[in-house]
Parts: sequence; structure tokens; C-alpha cells
Amino acid sequence: MEQGDVMTKKEKKQKLNMEKTTGRRPVSNRRDDTVHTNAHRRKKSSARRRKARQRRMLLLGLAFGLCVCILLFSVWKLASILLGYQSGESEYKSLRKYVTEAPADPKTVLANAASSEDEEGDGSDVAAPMTRIDLASLQGINSDAVGWIEIPDTSVSYPLVHTTDNTYYLTHTFDNKTNRSGSIFVEASNAADFSDLHTIIYGHNMKNGSMFAGLKNYSDQSYAEAHPYIYVDLADGSHCYEIFSAHEADATDITYTIGYRANDTYASFLDSLKTASLYDTGVEVTKDDSVISLSTCTKSGEKRFVVHAKKLY
Repeated sequence: MEQGDVMTKKEKKQKLNMEKTTGRRPVSNRRDDTVHTNAHRRKKSSARRRKARQRRMLLLGLAFGLCVCILLFSVWKLASILLGYQSGESEYKSLRKYVTEAPADPKTVLANAASSEDEEGDGSDVAAPMTRIDLASLQGINSDAVGWIEIPDTSVSYPLVHTTDNTYYLTHTFDNKTNRSGSIFVEASNAADFSDLHTIIYGHNMKNGSMFAGLKNYSDQSYAEAHPYIYVDLADGSHCYEIFSAHEADATDITYTIGYRANDTYASFLDSLKTASLYDTGVEVTKDDSVISLSTCTKSGEKRFVVHAKKLY
């Protein structure tokens, strides 16, 4: 044991002397160092790969989580929209019970007026039939109720409201519930009894076809010919209007001006509405006529689609 220990010490001393003399380490030592270095490099490389995998997995996890969140939000948003549509339509459908009968045929009303001794038959003094709505009940639900608008054989059949604020009914239904469907409402600056020569009525262009979405069908002349009349029921009777123009307009267009008197300025205004029409309806309109304009938005944020009709009675 002692000899072995001495030899070991000698060997160590010889190795140290050789390293000092030659500047080289013994082959066995260099081999050991190489093995150790390679192992260390492999270990570091493996650690780097492991960290890279972990980063990739983290990024993939975050991306997946983000996609799931977006999907869930989209589903929630779509569900909210659909539920809003359903809620709005359900409300307005329930209100139709306050419309007591179908509108009268305007040709019959005008013919009866023409045969009367007290009527000239030109429509200027034709008395409107009695109102078809239970206005008192509607006003019991909403005091802003002024009447009902209907275009037969279309989706347009809604209560009319009028208030001093044009923005409120953009987001509130007839029952004052917050809903993107809003309401059909009369321009705040107009008289609620439709006594102005030009009265504007607004409604949303809903994607489910409700409210005033159906107005866009009037871009087709054949559709206009099949649905030429608009009925507005007020406290004083059931009034009928005949469509004479349909077109797109900017929100700042002359179309949206009101406060006219029966003069040449008003006549020029009516001429501009007829000229703007997508087609000629053949319906004449003069400064002695009262008109209504039904307005809704389009896919273009700056444009509106407008349908104009003159009062028959």
C-alpha cells in the first residue's frame, strides 16, 4: 500500500513536470477533457432545445387560448344579436293586436268620394276612413305613440313614436327597452300630427329584414308597382300615401329639409325628389300635396335609402 501510494505521487509529479516542460497535457488527460467538454456541450444543447420547446408550447398555448377567447366572444356576440332580433320582433308582433282591421282599398275610397255630391273626386278633400288602431292602448304603453305605419304585404307594420330627441329611439323599442332594433319614429322637428307638408319617418335597416330593411326593395320598379301605398293611422283617421320616388341620398341631402310652405320653393323641392328617383312612377306631385319620406340606412355609412309618397287622403 505504501509503495502504491509512493508510485502514485511520483506519477503525478512526472505528469506535472511534463506539462511544464512541453506545454502539453498527457493524452489520457486530454481525452478525458474532450469527453467532458463534449458531454457538457450536449447537455447545454439539450437544455437549449428543451427551453425552445417550452417556449413554442407556451406560445402555442397562448395562441390557442386567444383563439378560444375570440371564438367564445364571437359566439356570445352573435347570440346577443340574434336574441335582440328575436326580442324586438316578438315585442312588435305582440303590438299588432292593436291594429283592428286591414287598410281600406284607396281606389274604393277615392271612387266613393268621387260619387259623393260633396266631393270633387280629385282627392284633395277626401275624408280619411276611421283609424284602424287602438291608439289609447298604444299610448298606455308608451305616451310617445302617435300612430301606426303599414305597407301591405311587406314586413313594414309598426307603431309610430314622436319625441324631441332623434337619438333615443335609435336604440330603444316602443316599450322603452334597449335594443338595436330601435323604433320607427317621426323626425323630432316635425309636427306629431303629420300636419307639415313634408314629414320624415326613420327606421333601422336590420339584417333580419325587420323595421325599415324592406325599403331597399323599392330600388326595383316592379316591386314599387306591386306595393304602391303606405298607410299611416293617426288619431284623426287612416291616411293613405302613394309612392312617387325612391332613391339613395346623403344624410345632408335636401331630402331631409322640412318646414316648407305651399309655394314655388316647395314645388322645386318636390321636383328634386322626383328627379332623384331611380325610376319614373308616373305619379304627379304638386305644391298642394303633403308628402312623407321613409328613410333608412344602407351598407354605405354615408348613404340613406329614401322612399317618398304623397298623401291621397
